[in-house]
Amino acid sequence: MEVSRRDALLGLGVIGAGSVLAGCVPLASQVRARRLEGATKRPEDAVFLDRATYGWSVTEQATLTSLGKSGYIAEQLRGEIPIPADVTLPVGSLDVFRLKGVELVDIPKAECIRQLQTAAILHAAYNPNQVHERLVEFWSDHFNIFSGKADGAFFKGPQEGGIIRKHALGKFGVMARKMARNSAMLVYLDNQQNTKARPNENYARELLELHTLGVNGGYSQKDVEEVARCLTGWGIDQRSLFQRAADKMSPWGEFRFDPDAHDDGAKTVLGVKIPAGGGESDGDRVLDIALAHPSTAKHLARKLVKYFCGERNEALEAKVAAAYDDIPSMVRPILESEHLLNAPSRLRRPMSFLCASLRLVGASTDGRAEIQKHLRELGQPAYEWPMPDGYPIQELAWNTSMLPRWRFAIELATGKIAGTTLPDLSPEQAKELVQTLLSPEFQNA
Repeated sequence: MEVSRRDALLGLGVIGAGSVLAGCVPLASQVRARRLEGATKRPEDAVFLDRATYGWSVTEQATLTSLGKSGYIAEQLRGEIPIPADVTLPVGSLDVFRLKGVELVDIPKAECIRQLQTAAILHAAYNPNQVHERLVEFWSDHFNIFSGKADGAFFKGPQEGGIIRKHALGKFGVMARKMARNSAMLVYLDNQQNTKARPNENYARELLELHTLGVNGGYSQKDVEEVARCLTGWGIDQRSLFQRAADKMSPWGEFRFDPDAHDDGAKTVLGVKIPAGGGESDGDRVLDIALAHPSTAKHLARKLVKYFCGERNEALEAKVAAAYDDIPSMVRPILESEHLLNAPSRLRRPMSFLCASLRLVGASTDGRAEIQKHLRELGQPAYEWPMPDGYPIQELAWNTSMLPRWRFAIELATGKIAGTTLPDLSPEQAKELVQTLLSPEFQNA
């Protein structure tokens, strides 16, 4: 029944399609090169690129062939390839990256989210620093915030550009410390409401459970309570202009420590005593303790291996954990591993499927409303996962979204996605493209 439904869609969407919007990259040879005999017989380069990047492309294959695998990995882990103007110019013009939170509040929240999603699609599909882009998505999930909550949409741009993008190939500890004072995170996890009179444990719990030690990482409910006490008074400045003027005009919407809201008594976190009177530095001591805990390295190693490879591998995780804190050093053993190549294929997450489709055929997109609509239907609109754990990695979370995948493949091949163009296709080539995008060999990576 499933095959007949797909055949029906192909018949409705492709027959008589004619040619689509103009492009410059020959399609038929790409499709033939990318149509593989079976998931277990794919060329090694294609497997590597499908798992290390947002998908195989003629350009990426040429770069890999030219540099060799070791040279390619080294270049990708530097993350310094110039980004084309086709990405930098439209992204640089977006208000969410040009303006501060206080300057965005007059822009509709939905428009801010659309701009964030435009940037995410353009970077993922076209930034030549593809490993960096995969890590941007990883860290965005790791430090997830739901942009639709409160003022999150106004603060997400600086978080994404100034913290995640800047440190995705840097030091994890630096990124985590900056994230702890980030407006988007503090608002999303309610630390603005965490005071000595009414402690709020939301951020404290996720800091231990998701951002550092991980579930079963060795902390207790008492540790959560003590971390919450350490973080009382950590919030953002949303006071009136008059109130801020009396305090040397601290910037609206940016981090502010409120000593009156802070519990300044002694605390004990993960067995480490924090003396009374520490003030704001109590939160920094929590980060020192959590980042140095051995469970943090193990937690990150597990997540990184599963993200790139689709499944766990304890030997590989040990290598990744041993390189803890320096992110390129942690990712290198994954990219160099046989496990990356030999792990069973898994269904691509929607963002990967959409970007891999664009990259396969050399399509261009403006990243705006029409293609965002498809990503939403596929189930992974950027920055809209409401829970703090980020979009799921496991395949079971995505294997119910096949009909939207068929619709996207058909509309892409027939030139029906406004703002997205690809090379001219004959009706037969369009049908071949749809069949390729819907094949198990392409759906799974």
